[in-house]
Amino acid sequence: MKITSTNNRKAWLQANMRYLIFTLLLSAAIGPLLQAGDAKSPLTVYGPVSELAPSPHYSMRIRENREDAVWKTAFVFMTECKDGFKSLAGWTHSYVNFETAVAVEVEISKADGKAITKAAVHPAAKAKSCEIRGGKAYVILEKPCLVAVDIDGQMDDQDTGKTPTGKYEGPPIHAVSIFLNPSLKEKPQPDGTGVYAVKPGEIPPSEGAWNTLYFLPGVHDIGAGFPVHAGRKYYIPGDAVVYGTFNNTNWSDGSNISIFGHGTLSGARLKHPRDTVPKPARDSLHDPILIAGASSTSVEGITIADSAHHTLMLINGYAPEKPTDIRWVKIFTWRGNGDGINPFANGLVEDCFIRTQDDSLYVNGRGIRRVVLWNDFNGSSFVLSAMPNLYDRTLVVEDCDVIYARAGWHQWGGGRVFNMRGEGGGACGSNVIFRNIRISDPRPTLQQFFINMVCNPPYWKDTRGRKPGDLDGVLFQNISITAPSILGEPDILWGMKDGFIQNVVFDNVTVAGKKILSTGHFKTNEYVQQLQFR
Repeated sequence: MKITSTNNRKAWLQANMRYLIFTLLLSAAIGPLLQAGDAKSPLTVYGPVSELAPSPHYSMRIRENREDAVWKTAFVFMTECKDGFKSLAGWTHSYVNFETAVAVEVEISKADGKAITKAAVHPAAKAKSCEIRGGKAYVILEKPCLVAVDIDGQMDDQDTGKTPTGKYEGPPIHAVSIFLNPSLKEKPQPDGTGVYAVKPGEIPPSEGAWNTLYFLPGVHDIGAGFPVHAGRKYYIPGDAVVYGTFNNTNWSDGSNISIFGHGTLSGARLKHPRDTVPKPARDSLHDPILIAGASSTSVEGITIADSAHHTLMLINGYAPEKPTDIRWVKIFTWRGNGDGINPFANGLVEDCFIRTQDDSLYVNGRGIRRVVLWNDFNGSSFVLSAMPNLYDRTLVVEDCDVIYARAGWHQWGGGRVFNMRGEGGGACGSNVIFRNIRISDPRPTLQQFFINMVCNPPYWKDTRGRKPGDLDGVLFQNISITAPSILGEPDILWGMKDGFIQNVVFDNVTVAGKKILSTGHFKTNEYVQQLQFR
């Protein structure tokens, strides 16, 4: 319609004012919904979360990877170290979760408008490209993946843990991650059959005539130890944050539970159990997710931030007919005892991102694959103390990336990548395989192999050893280590009289491009024997 004069324009506006107001109001109401879930778009980006401030460090926009695609502004979440290890005070990690079935381009800019001078994606192989244009970083990702982007060399260009001359005393590190998720299957609707939609500020029911709790967009607080029950689902969409923890109290009440979505479960409002007054009935009430008797149970897609205690504990014996699965979960912890995932005997861990200041992954379960690991201060990438001894099956840890293996301490048993540290007991290692593991940190603080059946000074204040039992038959295959310890710490295999290390195979294990070909690479004792090198 063409309006040719001022008077005609004024008359048209007056006649159509109600329509214009209605259109504007409708646009304001459904705009965020279209951005989050336009049925015609293969890209789902989540907008602002009411009552929650976005990251003050980074802004992000996302679009399909084609020139005519429209940029969508994403809400950037942030987790911060507040009451964890003092040397990490003020460190942050910003992140976005979104869903897509197509290749995307992600634009990262500093929230204060300052220019980004360099950027690097980790793991590097996950990105098609990463470049700087006009002071912003542009990353192209072609398929679902969980990555970190180092901005201005904050991690890559400096030692952030213990250093040869002391310790890191620079400014807080502000990291950023892109979490490109595959689309969730069977995503519920808030008005669907059997769905209870929880409004922000509402105390949700733990029982009732529903099978799915749906936390509506916004901020929720369920407190410590919210009870979960068998046969129930708990959905957190990407524009919701739930403060508190999920717990069950009965071993027979842990089956067919699903906790999923692309939102965040946060422990930021909870203190560590030892600092809580009155002390909780049990420390595990502060575990973000603890399900005893977990069978046919899953955790998928969510981010778990600021854990006040062990992050993800799905406890059960080996029961492959009733599997426990952990997929596409992202974890950020800043505190002591803020361990990542213990899969116990029945857990399968796939496509996860784990940044912890205590231990990341306990080697156990049905399998571990395609996991990205990052440690800054106190923890180990792979804890071997619970490693099983298998005869009728194999446990394969494969296709994982250790992007940073930093430590704030030196002479103690923690840290490292493959770490036994004189804990546990019993025979272990048979049919356990580590393969296609990339340790790409250019500045790892300590050694990668610290397989000590007994831990002596200076690595522990006194002697600490495992209970009797040999480590026998582990295979390390295609392990690529970019750089050795910046402190010159040697890789160690250290057995004991009633705990030999034997029949361990190192097949194409390289450090700085050089293959390990003999026992001479390691610091060993007389209780290490029959190693094989290929």
